[in-house]
Amino acid sequence: MKLLYVAPENVSGGFSLFARGHRARGNECRWITFFPNRFGFEEDLCFDLAMTADRDWVRRLRLVYRSGRGESDIRELAGSPPFWNAGSAAEALWFSLRDRINSPRIERAIEQYGLNDFDIYHFEQGIDPYRDGRWGKKLKAAGKKIVSFYHGSDLRNRGVIRPMLEVSDLNLTSEIDLLDRLPGMRYLFLPIDTDGLTPQPRTPDGRIRIGHAARNRAYKGSDDIERIVAKLAERYPIDWVMIENRTNDEALAMKRPCDIFIDQITDLGGWGYGVSSIESLALGIATVTRINSKVAEFIPDHPFVSADKETLERELERLIADRGYRKTVAERGREWVVRRHSLESVMNSLYDYYRLAGFL
Repeated sequence: MKLLYVAPENVSGGFSLFARGHRARGNECRWITFFPNRFGFEEDLCFDLAMTADRDWVRRLRLVYRSGRGESDIRELAGSPPFWNAGSAAEALWFSLRDRINSPRIERAIEQYGLNDFDIYHFEQGIDPYRDGRWGKKLKAAGKKIVSFYHGSDLRNRGVIRPMLEVSDLNLTSEIDLLDRLPGMRYLFLPIDTDGLTPQPRTPDGRIRIGHAARNRAYKGSDDIERIVAKLAERYPIDWVMIENRTNDEALAMKRPCDIFIDQITDLGGWGYGVSSIESLALGIATVTRINSKVAEFIPDHPFVSADKETLERELERLIADRGYRKTVAERGREWVVRRHSLESVMNSLYDYYRLAGFL
């Protein structure tokens, strides 16, 4: 069996893990992106499309189009599911022009790499290189199996691409709040390299290293996190580690020595936790994030210390002051992430979904 992952960008580095998991089962797996990633993750194939979000001039134009709104001000769409529609004649013209300009590149890559010859296609964010979904429709007509994997802003803020929904045989998400936004959506834990990410010995030196990483500070609550940690640093020997604008290797090097890691204290950009938390758990770091009641109900065995803006100071103080408690939280987190997010566990769940969808 041959599988192809299709995505705008390799944002979290997960494609190499999925490929490893598929290959371990005797299958062939490749991935192709619209443009190279910014975070130092492994690349496979690339369409190298024009007029995409990695271009500086495109990012500047988007800011102008949004009339100066910040990333956290992007509206969340209503509907279950919400559908993408061009917001204006200018936006419709943009995507029509982009598809026309990129069509020769796309078709050349499809021919060069034999991209029509796979059996199962995973379209990350429920999108193919054409905004009108024409490649997905051709693949479906040829009897191929189609999977769409939604990760958050694609469904919340952009909306579902209708022609891709029409051809998709299986819809997946790793975001709990999206399960009710698209009927029939299935939940899949994201894989992590639990063999490669392991706890390192920590020699107590009397100082507590607290880390936090953010691509969107408003979504994470970074300003409040920094303020609260600075307040605690007046009473405790704290080293603050703020991880921003780093490659994944750089971020991991900064994260490894941490005693405590804070993911997010808001629900603005999605509930619960993301890849950054999964990494910190795998590294044996006591991890703090906001776990609302619905997440706690869905994942009752979660290992996180739950906190929001009102409770973060109290929860951090307990972790700082009680080394035994901090160690217990860290060990429980490592055990849980291996059970839920190891490659073997995730691949077992994915192939169960394949069987339910009639792929196997």
